[in-house]
Amino acid sequence: MGAEEACPLASFVHLRTRKSHSQMTSFHQQFGKRISLSACFSLLCLTLPARSQVSDQVTDVYDLDRIVVVAHRSEVPLHQVGSSVDILEATDLQKSDQPFLLDSLRFVPGFYLRNNGSPGGVFGITTRGLNTNPPTVLIDGIEVDNPADGQIINFGSLFGNNVSRVEILKGPQSSLYGANALSGVISIHTKDGHSDPESNVGFSYGAHDTIAGNLSTQGAQGKLSWALNANYYEHAFSVQDKSFGPEWADDDKYENFQTSLKLGYEISETTSLNFLTYWFDTFSAFDPGLPDSLFGDPTFENFTETTQLFSRIGADFEVNDSWDSTFGVAFTDVESVTVAGGRFPSNGDRLRYDWKNELELNEHWKLVAGAEYETEDNRTEEVTRDNTSIFAENILPISDAFTWTLGGRYDDNSAYGEETTWRSTFSYSIKDTGSRFRGSYGTSFQAPSFFQLFSAFSSEDLKPESGEGWDFGFEQALVDSKVYFTTTLFGNEVEDKIVFSFDSFTFANEDLYESKGLETALKFQVAQNATASIAHTYSDANYLDGTEAERVPRNIFSINVDWQPSEKTNITVNALTVTSQYSLRSSTSKQEGYTVVNLASQYDINDRTQLWLRIDNLFDEEYEEVLSFQTSGFAVFGGARFSF
Repeated sequence: MGAEEACPLASFVHLRTRKSHSQMTSFHQQFGKRISLSACFSLLCLTLPARSQVSDQVTDVYDLDRIVVVAHRSEVPLHQVGSSVDILEATDLQKSDQPFLLDSLRFVPGFYLRNNGSPGGVFGITTRGLNTNPPTVLIDGIEVDNPADGQIINFGSLFGNNVSRVEILKGPQSSLYGANALSGVISIHTKDGHSDPESNVGFSYGAHDTIAGNLSTQGAQGKLSWALNANYYEHAFSVQDKSFGPEWADDDKYENFQTSLKLGYEISETTSLNFLTYWFDTFSAFDPGLPDSLFGDPTFENFTETTQLFSRIGADFEVNDSWDSTFGVAFTDVESVTVAGGRFPSNGDRLRYDWKNELELNEHWKLVAGAEYETEDNRTEEVTRDNTSIFAENILPISDAFTWTLGGRYDDNSAYGEETTWRSTFSYSIKDTGSRFRGSYGTSFQAPSFFQLFSAFSSEDLKPESGEGWDFGFEQALVDSKVYFTTTLFGNEVEDKIVFSFDSFTFANEDLYESKGLETALKFQVAQNATASIAHTYSDANYLDGTEAERVPRNIFSINVDWQPSEKTNITVNALTVTSQYSLRSSTSKQEGYTVVNLASQYDINDRTQLWLRIDNLFDEEYEEVLSFQTSGFAVFGGARFSF
């Protein structure tokens, strides 16, 4: 789960800096102005003239032949996938020139992501109205959360320049991925070395004394392939009111160093080995709270320091023409400490063995089945648990137009017992009209974390959350696939939702939590050299007692325009509008909404040298993603990339 949901300490830190209502400008007075300003700017970009010499630079915005892996743990064409899937390619990430993956995921329909003011801060995510059920996150198949507290990786600390693709699977997915996939899965694929040897270097400088640099090399020689990547980033930014005093006036340092190594070796035409290791080292200082709050003593030292290691070694075997098998061993180690009037460590590790088989039983039946065994160790509380699971997924392309899937999973955990989950999907395409109908229904569960089970705030009666969810979608391609429209209805129900009770100061199961909504997106080719997309998400979530859920904006709008005025130049503009929401369950008034607009451009000096410029918060909007934590105003960044 996100850090702000992981423990009561995060709630206290959140409360300590709350602004009074009189300090906030009314959202209703600002919302119309924001929407108008964003729309005018976007329309201006849409009407920019196209140039005929780049008529072949924009491809179709609708492509159902793309291959998806995350939906069935096997390569399946998108037109056979019944679940809701979004895909971000490396080119999508590079065009925005945002250093961290967080700022690209914000625009995915159904997602609401937030950091407390700057990269590296407290991170949270709401998926389809599920405010404390973050998706499972995988990097090249490794689950990357903190085994000690269940906190998923902070996308505000994960660099995007080493990512080749992001596949986002929404809805309950425990039948494939086990615990903690109640709201979906985000599968991140890093760049590999299956190409001619090449090296890249980049550097940048910008607002808030931001310095960043990266170095990578990848390639293949004979049977060996490799990809090595290193990133460094630092800035200084204060998220709280500097008028409180000198301890608040200084900008807080954030440093992030990451390195990864990916190796592949082909033993034969039917057997290959692969290895990946990913290392994170981050430091984030933060201000004291309000002077009269629990954490407001300026003599306190306030920072979070985290090191994370994710590693996996595996082998792929082709048993025969219709049977492929994969075996791997993955290791996760996370050590984190927050210092704020005391030391709060969170250290854990995980060792997982996985075995997966893909069998083409006939032209209308593909079976994906496997088994997993893992042990998790919470070194903070000195407790351990293990989990054994088996799963099977039946993919049945009954005809060229219709595909049906049915799968299930059994988990046996030493700490919280047995869980059985299942999921079914369908996809029906009408090629003559460019239409597709799809849908899914499944059950899922969210395991209680070590912290919720064994800390001083635990309860002996705590059990996993159990969920069920559905979605039904319609897609339509028009104008020779230059226009693409999709809309998806969704609903989720979570029983035994885990909440923190401030009455008993323990975690407890609440009977019921429901969310429902609608995701809509329109992508279209504006001109021969320009594309645009517009998306809207409506979410409605409530607790058993009928109260509206916190951290669930009713409406989120986004606009993205990508324009290539010449062969050497690309310009991207995106705008995000988030409406008001309750910040905490105890809130009596809503946190105001906001609209923020970003701009990025790249210029290719030659085939191996590129300059780029990015402007964040173009209109200098004053807004907060997390209540009482200021975000950056108008900020300019620039840099260069070289390949050799």
